[in-house]
Amino acid sequence: KTTHALSHINPMPCALLIFVTATSFTRSSPASSHISLQPHRRGSVCPGLGAARLPRGACSMTDVEAKPSMTDAAAARSLLLLLANRCAAEEAKEAALRDFMSVPPEQRDRVLDEAVSLIASSSDSLLASRHWPLPLPSRRAALGSYARLLDSMMREEPGGGARFTDGGDSAKRRRFVGVLLRQLRRGKGGVWALEREAARRRRQETSMAEMLRRTPDELETPAYAVVAADRPGGWEVREYSEFSVASTRRDRAVAASGVPIQQPSLPAAGGFQALAGYVLGGRNAEEEKMAMTTPVLSSAATGQMSFVLPSKYWGEGAEPPAPLPESGVQLGRNGGGALEQSSALACLWFGGFAGGDEVARRKEQLLEAVRGDGEWDAACGDDEDAQAASILLMQYNDPFTPPWQRRNEVALPVRRLA
Repeated sequence: KTTHALSHINPMPCALLIFVTATSFTRSSPASSHISLQPHRRGSVCPGLGAARLPRGACSMTDVEAKPSMTDAAAARSLLLLLANRCAAEEAKEAALRDFMSVPPEQRDRVLDEAVSLIASSSDSLLASRHWPLPLPSRRAALGSYARLLDSMMREEPGGGARFTDGGDSAKRRRFVGVLLRQLRRGKGGVWALEREAARRRRQETSMAEMLRRTPDELETPAYAVVAADRPGGWEVREYSEFSVASTRRDRAVAASGVPIQQPSLPAAGGFQALAGYVLGGRNAEEEKMAMTTPVLSSAATGQMSFVLPSKYWGEGAEPPAPLPESGVQLGRNGGGALEQSSALACLWFGGFAGGDEVARRKEQLLEAVRGDGEWDAACGDDEDAQAASILLMQYNDPFTPPWQRRNEVALPVRRLA
């Protein structure tokens, strides 16, 4: 029986696996240009994706400028393979990425450009041609996983912000490689497991159960009860409890005196900076640093962006710290106006990037669903312009979360029909 079973096995993948495994244990020569970003924090290493060597005298990524022998290409190769490695210690990955983020932005872009080129160079390799059933100890297989993840992100509609439009596709690819590196700094399985997770998430029905799994556990979010679940078209009606927000204009300029932000070219970066300064940076009358919450609320009609305040400021009589006069931040109850027409919100959820075209499509989808529903109607009445202006965008994840892990929603105040 054993002989009969073995006769049905395709010998090509088996031979390939034996070849890869054998060749992967070959020891690199001391002259190898593969460079480790963090040799002083070694963890266990998988064969074939082994720890690399720094030039003599270089200790970390911050030595790149001081050591011309550590080229941008070598730094890119080392960073990609270290973070792809399913066996490398998490603290070593964290340290390498932290070192990488500490170098000047111009140099980060050069290294990311080299990373994009290295990923693209794997396209002709058999080992990079597919996602293998088991993780192979192969650099080319790892680069192939990067390539497929990057291509899938490039097919998403990411929006019209400067981080996606300035510099064309090369800027988008740099940013997406950065997103992948941040995802790989934690967790087990390396880039092989990340590709498998992305494929699994995309195959799954985008249910509310899946959306809840994409919501950050550690962040507070407004309380609600679902009063009408699983409406046709993938939406639900929620009854929200009172919550308070801090709001400002999305299009305000980034201030040189504001809290530092990593991506000043992000859309609404000035609004984010002002709100982050008030909530996280203690730039308020009490100098109180508060915890981050979710979601971030945005209104296209008013141009406002809002952060939900911590729950201790939601109740009647609770007084959040006053914003500084020059901050442009205002405080508001009733969700900053989100609950003024009605505490019942019809919410339609979707994954991916909340780009302008995608958000517009989802808003129209929600409006059509509510208009065709026999139980619920828009709280503002039948005026279609007023209905469109009442819709909020709610985003639950930070800008570095990949599309297959994102939770977005569009919400419309509604009322139950008599």
